[in-house]
Amino acid sequence: MYALRLRRSVRIAAIAGAAALMAVTGVPTSAQAAQGDFYYTRADTGAEAVLGSTPNGVCLSIPGGAGQASNNTDTDANLYTNSSCTTFSGFVGSRQSADFSSPFPRYVKFG
Repeated sequence: MYALRLRRSVRIAAIAGAAALMAVTGVPTSAQAAQGDFYYTRADTGAEAVLGSTPNGVCLSIPGGAGQASNNTDTDANLYTNSSCTTFSGFVGSRQSADFSSPFPRYVKFG
């Protein structure tokens, strides 16, 4: 009987410890934003444009496509030609710039 109570107490303590660990480390509830701006030259018009408030891990549209991009954020950016961000087109590291040719990237994902 004593051994059964001891096992039960150990199991309860283990569950409580795991719950406390999850509460401390947490589970991310929202995407963090890259700090800074992402500038690009529109491939369709040649005009400069900017993307601000760039959340990490979200596939964002680049209106007009990017002929050139300057990533002035604190997070690396991967560029894509399709809206599901699966057809890789290029990479622009944090605080770096890059030039692109056709087919121009039309989507970006940070992080």
